[in-house]
Parts: sequence; C-alpha cells; structure tokens
Amino acid sequence: MSAAVTPAGLLAVARAAARAGAAVLNERWTAVHPATPLTAASLGAETKSSGSDWVTDFDRRAEDAVRAVISGYRPQDEITGEEYGATVPDDPTGYRWSIDPLDGTTNFIRGIPQFCTSVAVWGPDGHGEGRWLAGAVVAPALGRTWYAHAGGGAHSTVDATTAASAREDRDAPVRLTGPVPGRSGRLIATGFGYDAERRARQVQALAAVFAEFGDVRRIGSAALDLCMVADGTLDAYAEYGTQEYDWAAGALIAEEAGVPVVRPAHPDGDAHPDWMLAGDLGGLETTLRTAMA
Repeated sequence: MSAAVTPAGLLAVARAAARAGAAVLNERWTAVHPATPLTAASLGAETKSSGSDWVTDFDRRAEDAVRAVISGYRPQDEITGEEYGATVPDDPTGYRWSIDPLDGTTNFIRGIPQFCTSVAVWGPDGHGEGRWLAGAVVAPALGRTWYAHAGGGAHSTVDATTAASAREDRDAPVRLTGPVPGRSGRLIATGFGYDAERRARQVQALAAVFAEFGDVRRIGSAALDLCMVADGTLDAYAEYGTQEYDWAAGALIAEEAGVPVVRPAHPDGDAHPDWMLAGDLGGLETTLRTAMA
C-alpha cells in the first residue's frame, strides 16, 4: 500500500461520503411525518425486480452525493453502486468503492426508521493481496453512525440529527466489541429475497435457527443488521443472496468488532447466491448451507 494511502485516511472519505448520502435521505425524514408513507409518485419510485423492491429518486440522488464525495477525494478509484453500476477510470488505482445509497428502501418508503447509507472500500493490503479497508454506515433517522477501518477496530457515534439532537454524548465514539458471550435469549437477524421460490426455501431454513437462537428479527437492512451485531444489539446475522454493496461496510464493521464473519464468495448475490454470516452460529452454518444447496 502506498504510504500516502492508509485505512484511516480511506475511512475519513468513507464517512464523509456516507454522511452526504444520508443527508439526502434525511430530507424525506425531516420534511414528512415519519409515520406517513409517501406515494410512489411523490418519491419518483419504480420497482426493480418486484412490487416490494423499490428504487426511488432518493436512492439516485443519494448515490450521486456519495459518488461526488468519493470522486472529489479519489478521482481515479473505481466505484460500484447499486443504482449506477460500476464506474472504472482510465487509470485506476486498484481501490474500489462499494456503495449502497439507501439500504432499507422499503422501510424508507413506509416511514420505518431502519434505513441507511453504506460505503466501503476494497484495495491492496500491503502484502500483495486485497481486502476491505474501511467502511461507514450512517442511519439518519436513528441518529447513528457505525464505522471501521482495517486494524483500527469498530466504533459508533450518536449523531447530531433530529433523532438524537438532545443527547449530550453525541459524536463521542464508542468502541464496539460485539455481542455479550453466552447470554440467554440470543437474537439472530435475517432477511428474505424478493424471488418467491428463494424466499420459500429461506423460510424453511428458519426452522433450524430456533434450535440455536431464542428469536429472529427481520429489520429490513442488511447493513444495519451487521452493525447491530457489531454493537451487541443482535447476536448474529445470516442472510442468503445479498449483494456486495449490502454487506461490504457492515461486514468489516462487525469483523473489526471481533465478530466472526463469513462473506459470500461472489459479489453478485443474484447470479451466485451465498450466505452472509456474522456472529457465533454454532453448527447452524452447515445446516443453513445444506438447506439452500
């Protein structure tokens, strides 16, 4: 890795970019009562793959904002985003950003506060290989940011947003150390695909979860699921068929918090579906893989 490029420096860019995207999303949250869903017309919304898989003007504008920050600091880096795909410069540096401008789109549309902007960067690790180097997740309606860089641990802050403006400890970073070991009533988070056949198989696989965990949560944002494992709110996370931009930042944050993490083998969760796993799953990993084989 070049001496001029450090994980901590890349994290500063990731946090600035994620904040820029989240600021766009916060326009909706502060302008409309959170419990009031907006219409498809007012959001400029259309479906991507099903009636519950929405893309909105907010997605696109948030991605524009994220890309503008990254390109301003790192104009020769590759960027892969959910809405606009891959942008590869003529003379790429070898660093690649994976961004989800709005993870939790359905929550966002319905006025549910669990949505966020997720930004992560992959690049050379100084040993002739590559790895995820920095990541940030900003949830404006929750007033929370989670972030990490390789070798630097994971942290979270309460932000000075509408949701947290009264907190005296806002902006003070808290080091994350993952779930409390051995506690009872463990919670695992998951999600379900939009394809009906895949979703039915995922539901069947859930039967095995209750042998290891007290209950299941379906929050609606893979990035936030992973961040909440990192901060100990949840004990584990398992989801099949997610895309790289869904888990890129959250997986690094969980990993830097000391949580066992198994990433999908391929970035395209549609063409090459695989499990994204975080936390102590015991023997559940083998069972889940068998169920979806």
